Amino acid sequence: MKAFVRIVMMILVITMLVACKPQEAAQEAAELTPKEEWLKVNQLGPYYTDEQDWAAIEAAAIEEGEVLVYANTSKIEKSAEAFMEKYPGIKVQAFDLGGDDVLLKTLEEQKAGAFTGDVWASSGGAELVGNVLPNGYVWRFVPSILADRFEEKYTQPLLMARLGTSVFAYNSELNDTCPISNVWELTEPEWEGKFFIEDPLNDASTLSKLVTLVGHVDEMKAAYVELYGEEPVLDEDTPDAGWLWLKRFAQNNPQPKPGGDEVDEAFASPGMTESYMALTSYSNMADVMEGNLFFEPCWGIKPILGVQSQSYMGIINQAPHPNAAKLWIMWQVSEEGRDPWAKFGTYFTDSTYEVPEGMKPLEEMMSMTWFIDEQFAYDNMIAARDFYLLNLSK
Repeated sequence: MKAFVRIVMMILVITMLVACKPQEAAQEAAELTPKEEWLKVNQLGPYYTDEQDWAAIEAAAIEEGEVLVYANTSKIEKSAEAFMEKYPGIKVQAFDLGGDDVLLKTLEEQKAGAFTGDVWASSGGAELVGNVLPNGYVWRFVPSILADRFEEKYTQPLLMARLGTSVFAYNSELNDTCPISNVWELTEPEWEGKFFIEDPLNDASTLSKLVTLVGHVDEMKAAYVELYGEEPVLDEDTPDAGWLWLKRFAQNNPQPKPGGDEVDEAFASPGMTESYMALTSYSNMADVMEGNLFFEPCWGIKPILGVQSQSYMGIINQAPHPNAAKLWIMWQVSEEGRDPWAKFGTYFTDSTYEVPEGMKPLEEMMSMTWFIDEQFAYDNMIAARDFYLLNLSK
């Protein structure tokens, strides 16, 4: 009798558990927020998977029929035209907003719950790691059919489509070699007012590059010792060699310009009679090769030639066309999609890409440059801007 009772009780328990499971599943679904439901349906964020059905993604993208891209590149319209030729069922609205406006538009729409954009195609810099990603405004996506081409370091925190290389450079029409061998020389009287740079007070990317130098304390200190034969004497407001360099650099009156073209015109125009230097883009070497500019990177300068900035691609939170966004990202990092940017001086993170003749291979250039330290930049951006402004021409 007791055995019979136990069996009956076990049957009742099992029946209750089975009955509860659909209720629990329904309750779980009911408890998902719209954001969580969107992430689950589109397999992003905590639901991300590398098992991607590309036939289904393409079919769904064509069904969606549209994709909105927020970008920081003048070539985005040309890219959109090529995409629509390949996928005529999908209309592309691609906006070259500039990095600051990509950030601002994304933040404003997300905070307002106005989910309009689909693709983030911009650097983002310090705000990306300090604000955008922690708040779940943009999500990582790496196309599985191309994933084996990208080293892990080029897929975090988002997929890096391209790298922008800013280098210390000199006028090669007036100089056979770089007139300095160490970045500390830019703080000396000889170069007062003779170095051009995009205005770091108005351009977050440029300020992030300077802050990245500040963050490499040991290397900046070693470069000082190598040049002067003694350790740097710190000021009360400079806790280490990085901040000391930024202070002295600002005090040496670097000349601000509104953009890269203006920087190049100021220090590398043909026929100049006075020697200047600048922080400029390695990709502008294409203009040097065409005879429109005269400059050369300061190869071998200590402690570093320049800084790498990352152009990220991600899917904007609750994008209305998520599959079209996935298809766009896949196409952008393919051989066909990257073509508008494929010129001398531009680096792609795809390991199959072969750089043009005469261009430094990616790994060699990476050994001579530093990645923008975006977290350090975010943590120190306001302080660095105020510090830089305080010391200008002081």
